[in-house]
Amino acid sequence: MRIGVTGTTGFVGRRFMAIRAEGLEKRSLDLRGKSFTELPLQELDAIVHLAGKAHEMQPIPEWIYVKVNFELTRDLADAAMAAGVKQFIYISSTKVYGDEVNEVLTEFSACHPADPYGKSKRQAEEYLLSIARPEFKVAILRPPLIYGPGVKGNMIRLMDLAAKDLPLPLGNAGNRRSMVYLDNLVALIHQVIQQEAEGIFVGGDAAPISTDALIRMIRQGMGKRPNLFTLPGGLRKIIRSARPALYQRLFGSFEVDPGFTNRTLSFTPPYPTKEGMAAMVNWYQSLPRP
Repeated sequence: MRIGVTGTTGFVGRRFMAIRAEGLEKRSLDLRGKSFTELPLQELDAIVHLAGKAHEMQPIPEWIYVKVNFELTRDLADAAMAAGVKQFIYISSTKVYGDEVNEVLTEFSACHPADPYGKSKRQAEEYLLSIARPEFKVAILRPPLIYGPGVKGNMIRLMDLAAKDLPLPLGNAGNRRSMVYLDNLVALIHQVIQQEAEGIFVGGDAAPISTDALIRMIRQGMGKRPNLFTLPGGLRKIIRSARPALYQRLFGSFEVDPGFTNRTLSFTPPYPTKEGMAAMVNWYQSLPRP
């Protein structure tokens, strides 16, 4: 099968192109500064659309998310359908569910995106689902936080903090946060392609992880002791009231159940979380230091 892949210079795209899969020929599709008529879409059996504007912690104009995450996806899908591409795989995000979530999420959970990034991803999903046909299968993947070598953002900051050997007030966090190791996500995409699957799917490692277990794994990979202590309940309540966003990142739960996806696709994540964390920490420790 000939697979066109966008976003091949990104975190997921680089790894997706590097891992071979039996029966798949992967071809990079560079969308920058080109019209879709210049792309060899008619030669492809499927497209994996990874290109997009990643979520930014600092506010940026909403139109940027709309233009890149929605309009680009819409136009590429239209061109792919016209060219006879049989399957379109869109890598979305669990941000389409929103931030205030008090349930275990599944493929069937309601979407209430709370920020421009999540809204733009949901716009793209809705458009793709509206044009899906038996001859143009649409598969949407919603991964939670992706980690692994090359990761950026909050996970890098967390490893920076863990590397300092400071005692951290994250003992007995008791939360459940879903994550997915980069190579597990790549394996899931391969499964979707090879089964010519369609519909909405969610990704995730075999089980969610608590914040304190995450720190323990990271520091173990660094050869350090956990050095965690537990905040009194009253102090945690104060943080929750005064800094709700910070509290949610440290102690809140965000759990996605990939059971339906895994059963539907006969898929089992091939790598345990501990192995994925070790690979990420090894990469982090190899980075040049100032």
